[in-house]
Amino acid sequence: MDSESLLSLTQMADQKSVLENRFSDVKSVLVIFSAKGIVFDREALLQKIHAAYPSAAVFFGTTALKPVGADSPKVVDLLIDFTGPGQRQGWFAARTLRRKARFAVGRNAGLFRKRLYDRIFDEKAPASEAPSEILQRERFVQRKVLALAGVAFAPVSDALEDLSRSIALDLPSMKSLK
Repeated sequence: MDSESLLSLTQMADQKSVLENRFSDVKSVLVIFSAKGIVFDREALLQKIHAAYPSAAVFFGTTALKPVGADSPKVVDLLIDFTGPGQRQGWFAARTLRRKARFAVGRNAGLFRKRLYDRIFDEKAPASEAPSEILQRERFVQRKVLALAGVAFAPVSDALEDLSRSIALDLPSMKSLK
């Protein structure tokens, strides 16, 4: 099987698993941004979440539990927490967020998350295959957390590697053009 067909089949299998991860009766969503890097801006996340949960009101917050934009209600249906390991957050922030949400999805970072949250993505597990570069790691992990929350991600393309240093080596010499 060629690589393009294999990629298409794996994307279809991923989309099927994402659809199985959807929560029922979600009317409000709280998204806590990562302090290391924001891969998706607010509008992109809003669009992706509305595609998965059309009637949901979406609210955003920081790792310090401060609202970004409109303040969230006291109780939300779904919490999507992008806070990663090593990011500064209060000792009991996970408990505070969990009390606020009916369903919680996030990363295995800090105290109590593995026990408190409904679904956890553990990026430090050997089977996670997370890249080592920080922005690629954040992109990979945030996609996985969104998939656990039932929010589909349809990749159009990824950034290609920078070829600016090697392009000049492939050009003909200026002496031969005279």
